[in-house]
Amino acid sequence: MKTLAITFPELETERLILREYRLDEADKMALYRIFSDSRVTRYYNLKTFTEPTEAWRLLQKRHDRFWQGRGVRWAIVPKGQEELIGSCGFNSLNYKTKVGEVGYELARPYWQRGIMTEAVSAAISYGLANLPLQRIEAWIMPENRASANLLLKLGFQSEGILENKGYWNGRFHDLELFSLLAEQWGK
Repeated sequence: MKTLAITFPELETERLILREYRLDEADKMALYRIFSDSRVTRYYNLKTFTEPTEAWRLLQKRHDRFWQGRGVRWAIVPKGQEELIGSCGFNSLNYKTKVGEVGYELARPYWQRGIMTEAVSAAISYGLANLPLQRIEAWIMPENRASANLLLKLGFQSEGILENKGYWNGRFHDLELFSLLAEQWGK
């Protein structure tokens, strides 16, 4: 497996720090609070958390994914604070085809403030400049219009809905594919 870098890339925006997940109690509990909210997990491919150990497993998985060169997921932290309020980044990276799959989530008290637009924009810029990606994809449930609107605002285009593309929580789900090509970024 290819490793991305010797150190985890920290990103800074006007209001946010995008940093590496810390394998500590604070990040575990912040992640647990986010994923134990059923409104956050409504369109997510996992069940709403009921135990902090579930957050620990996700934290470890995201941490390991970076160090194994398979993805990069940033913890989103408002400047001047310590607690993470969400995350964004690339769930998977294919270096051969130069394709990355973007994903994100945000604690409900921070919705509708432009935070995710700011964070995902920074992640995309990093991915196109440093990985370097040619294509970025996002898969969302068609009824998740807030996510679709975010992607459209960032310049993604819908490539259509694939019926029964996803399977989790004991049932199939339709998924809509969005894509952004490197030459389309910033236009």
